[in-house]
Amino acid sequence: MRGSECNDIILNRKGRTKTNHAGGINGGITNGNDLVFRAAVKPPSSIKKEQHTINLRTGKPVKITVHGRHDICIALRMPVIIEAVTAVVLADLSLIEQKIPRIMK
Repeated sequence: MRGSECNDIILNRKGRTKTNHAGGINGGITNGNDLVFRAAVKPPSSIKKEQHTINLRTGKPVKITVHGRHDICIALRMPVIIEAVTAVVLADLSLIEQKIPRIMK
């Protein structure tokens, strides 16, 4: 995108914008819009298909096959994990901003 295409028109002094091309963050500060971000997830490498690797002790090539139950697609689990991690980080940042001490046991 060009800068002119992704600019967010500022609507008020609180930073609220007409569009949300910046995903709710401008210059590292939230602007009042919904937080939106994209995440990429690497496919799992533990699949049933025989794969080539090396034996770390001998340095020689070997073939491995992973046995057991493994998820071939973790993409369905990721939204829940990402939302949970985001909630924890936002709560932590809120505590820092309010200077509320954390209770450690």
